[in-house]
Amino acid sequence: RELRPHGQLFYLHNRISDIFTLANKVRKMVPDAKVIVVHGRMNHEQIEDAMIDFNKGLANVMICTTIIENGLDIPSANTIIVEDSDRFGLAQLYQIKGRVGRGDRLAYAYLFYNPKKILNPAATKRLSAIKEFVELGSGYRIALRDLSIRGAGDILGSEQAGFIETVGMDMYLHLLQEALKEKETGIV
Repeated sequence: RELRPHGQLFYLHNRISDIFTLANKVRKMVPDAKVIVVHGRMNHEQIEDAMIDFNKGLANVMICTTIIENGLDIPSANTIIVEDSDRFGLAQLYQIKGRVGRGDRLAYAYLFYNPKKILNPAATKRLSAIKEFVELGSGYRIALRDLSIRGAGDILGSEQAGFIETVGMDMYLHLLQEALKEKETGIV
């Protein structure tokens, strides 16, 4: 349905080992689909050729890894399917979701995970946040939610979480804003 008329779809399958097997399954299931595969172990020229073909509309389904996460602007790409979405970070999911909806057509992002798998609390929070913040320009709110899920860490040290729990989210954001202001103006 999403491939008509002139729609394009990203299918994010982040396992290179069986990505071509999946591509063949898609070709059998949807014979009209023009499927290409892109992953990070392909040489630069192969990746570039595939991206150009997809951008020109010579293919309408791109089975890919997270190589598509940044830098793509394909207005006709209106759908993305993400397998094992519970394995991605919140900022990464937001970036991935941002690959579609860049044109004038309604975009869809389908985030899947194994229903037999028991999600850890952080994964559940990430998926809930990505579902909650759907409007354009939600990046700042996503970043704040990511900060509250993962913790802020120690900017100058090796700790990856903990400081925020001591001072609280509001105070931490205030301190961060002050530090950025000081850096910008040079006034301490």
